[in-house]
Amino acid sequence: QQAVAETSRTSWCYLLASSYCLCIINIDFPLFRVKSWADAFGGELYSIVTKYSGSLLLQKKYKDVEPTLKIKEVDGLELVKKFSEQMESMLRRKVEAVERLVEAAEDADLNHEYNSSLEFDYYNSLLINEKDENDNYVELGDEFILEPNEHFNNLLVNTTYSDIQLPTNVYNKDPDILNGVYMSEALNPIFVDNFERDPTLTWQYFGSSTGFFRLYPGKRAASNLDPSHFKQLVDELQAKGVGTVNKALTESFKILREFRDAGQGGLCNQAIMLITDGAVEDYEAVFEKYNWPDRKISTLADVQENVMEYLHVLSRPMVINHDHDIIWTEAYMDSALFASQAQSLLLMTTVAMPVFSKKNETRSHGILLGVVGSDVPLRELLKLAPRYKLGVHGYAFLNTNNGYILSHPDLRPLYKEGKKLKPKPNYNSVDLSEVEWEDQDEIKRVLFLTNDYFFTDISGTPFSLGVVLSRGHGEYILLGNTSVEEGLHDLLQPDLSLANEWIYCITDIDPDHRKLSQLEAVIRFLTGEEPDLECDEELVQEVLFDAVVTAPMEAYWTTLALNMSLETEAGVEMAFLGTRAGLMRSALYVGSEKLSNRKFLTRKDKESIFTMDHFPLWYRRAAEHPPGSFIYSIVSEDDAGNLSLNTRGEKKKGFSRIASNATLSPNPLLTSSKAGREQKSLERKKKIKTKSCCETPTQKAKSPLCPPWPLALSLCQGAQHLSC
Repeated sequence: QQAVAETSRTSWCYLLASSYCLCIINIDFPLFRVKSWADAFGGELYSIVTKYSGSLLLQKKYKDVEPTLKIKEVDGLELVKKFSEQMESMLRRKVEAVERLVEAAEDADLNHEYNSSLEFDYYNSLLINEKDENDNYVELGDEFILEPNEHFNNLLVNTTYSDIQLPTNVYNKDPDILNGVYMSEALNPIFVDNFERDPTLTWQYFGSSTGFFRLYPGKRAASNLDPSHFKQLVDELQAKGVGTVNKALTESFKILREFRDAGQGGLCNQAIMLITDGAVEDYEAVFEKYNWPDRKISTLADVQENVMEYLHVLSRPMVINHDHDIIWTEAYMDSALFASQAQSLLLMTTVAMPVFSKKNETRSHGILLGVVGSDVPLRELLKLAPRYKLGVHGYAFLNTNNGYILSHPDLRPLYKEGKKLKPKPNYNSVDLSEVEWEDQDEIKRVLFLTNDYFFTDISGTPFSLGVVLSRGHGEYILLGNTSVEEGLHDLLQPDLSLANEWIYCITDIDPDHRKLSQLEAVIRFLTGEEPDLECDEELVQEVLFDAVVTAPMEAYWTTLALNMSLETEAGVEMAFLGTRAGLMRSALYVGSEKLSNRKFLTRKDKESIFTMDHFPLWYRRAAEHPPGSFIYSIVSEDDAGNLSLNTRGEKKKGFSRIASNATLSPNPLLTSSKAGREQKSLERKKKIKTKSCCETPTQKAKSPLCPPWPLALSLCQGAQHLSC
């Protein structure tokens, strides 16, 4: 008996030292003895996490204010229509900005007389701020003030002027270039005015048919662009066989002739364009039969001249009828955002319109002067579908009229090759069915959710909006009533923070506001220091309510930290909570230098904080469990220092994170972290079908195979075989 006692004591000590990894030894213990140890372990663990998380206090505080609360049911159809109208309004402002550019460019051309001997200096983006050996600015490279701008991804830009980019094979003093650049100088004040009217605008530009590109805000162009992506695509090309172009051209001419003779189709100009690296035939017979023999391009030298001539012909009906079609591009990626944004928010779209000559002598010729456009980051659109209105598991997504995804939380357009992030092939032609998977019975999942989908079009665009709400939390929103004075006092506590990627107040319009954090902006708005700030009053009211209810946690955690016994209770590192309004509080039980994971709850660990893209991972996991339960997340660190879930029993340095759903569904999640020296996952040999594992500690398990309730939760996390 003494040997058994000693052995059990050794096992128990090992159990605590390895962050609750169970050590099984080959001794024939009676079942009741093993069960008593497990009960003792489970009870002790439950007692520790209850104490240091403060979950009972937080539940009591929400219970105290429950009579004053209102719970509002979320109408998904009304929500998606409201979001769609706001997005339509935003995109309409982008179109209006581009229309102003079109009008200015066409008026400037109308009033400009071509001068073949024009001499004119402009800002060449490759040469700006360049000096020669005598410390003088080179030609076309005068001083051009560049400053980092957060709105443009902290790139060095000049928001007062645009500058000019030219292909290397175009002479920068060519008379056509000089006349076009001089004429388009009229766009500078329009660029600035557009940006002042709508500070969510990003890049604006004019691409001239003569070959130059005017960009606002002005920036220095890279002289050697990274060709790796193009090289990758070219390397994957393979030449196979010979194209039977003769047959294709013949069939094309027949189809166009049939439509022309029958009066079908758009009744506009018709054209066939074949672009190839070399023709194996001259197709003379086809052209003699169906078209004038000289209406083709046969050499590279003909390309620019003839293609532009054809474009003028094709655009002639639009010029005569004053048609300016609005073009929205497919999604594409901004490489400057690779490292700074969630993958689901990387994509952009562009709105563009043609610019035509309005001169009487050239109107019948249909002269295309160029194209103006502006980029629209999709993250700006999704700011109009705030996370707090969608709930912990809810989300919004955007689709094109072709069914391709513009934005979706599960869209991953990049892949990692070594240390570099690279675009996936066809990243902008992903179908909705590729990210919205149908549930299969044989697939094991950590969590099962039932979602409701709502969708509508965004008028005036080829895009549509979808909103997903999870049943349960996503169906309701909690409304509290707190005075500004009371809430403001608790907002000023040092342990409190707000989700900085959320829009509590609009801070990117006024340059003086751009340096404010969201918490600073909310405080200035409430105190009246910044009366011009535009804030989401509903969200701010939720923040005030959560700040007041959670305020006692600071004193509770501080008292525990001051009275903590290092000998008996070492290992608990931190307690923290989060609310649906994006408010977080945290307290350290150890010095910051002793934390197992110093990135946790910082911007370096996006999964642990509230972002524009998602609620924290620990929040999402705990939200669907019963109030009063604790969810254990075993996080490990590999040899490279990367954090990951340890589910295979490997010996790694790590710590466990414990999350608890405090009370009513819209209310906070509260957690604590506990460190350990090594981690082992637990694997059950038998699948337990009973659901009694998730009963409270006071209830007895209905099956002898089911471990006591607190231990069962940790077993579920490790082995994922228990039905909790």
